[in-house]
Amino acid sequence: MTTCRADDMQQHNFYGDLEDYVCQMEKQQAQSAADADDVFAQLARKEKDLILAAELGKALLEKNEEISRANERLTEEYSQQLERNNPMVG
Repeated sequence: MTTCRADDMQQHNFYGDLEDYVCQMEKQQAQSAADADDVFAQLARKEKDLILAAELGKALLEKNEEISRANERLTEEYSQQLERNNPMVG
């Protein structure tokens, strides 16, 4: 089982990585029934899940910030274009 790093997520399709995460979670749930008595295996899996969740959260935050910056740039460009095309008379 492999985990995605936040840096790698920027290079790959984000939604594809999210689908991989969901598939991993489904596989782990099936495997957890077999490892029900192995507490250490469960703890190790939970730790990996926590790390992966933190990496996904960080990637989501970075993507949100990137989209917000792009939105601000577009808003500024649009405002400047409006000012050029519709100068105030007076």
